[in-house]
Amino acid sequence: MSVSPMLWIGLAVVLLLFIILKVAKDPMAFMGGLLRNLVIGCLGLVVIDYIGKSYGFHVPLNFATAGVASVLGLPGIAALAVAQRWIL
Repeated sequence: MSVSPMLWIGLAVVLLLFIILKVAKDPMAFMGGLLRNLVIGCLGLVVIDYIGKSYGFHVPLNFATAGVASVLGLPGIAALAVAQRWIL
């Protein structure tokens, strides 16, 4: 194996351990934050979809877009809108 894949694997393991330790430390706070981001993200998607209808712009509300919005929050919604407008 070359150095580059081992570096990525090492970073992934460290990140996974960090997430596991954060969830184990206070699981309710983690889930509460995730739920808060999910609600804010879905509301943001609905607002963008509602306003965008008059301009011929549509971001679908499904499990994938809700997941991106819940994990990334408002920057994730902006990324979805940009991807929908200029990439897809």
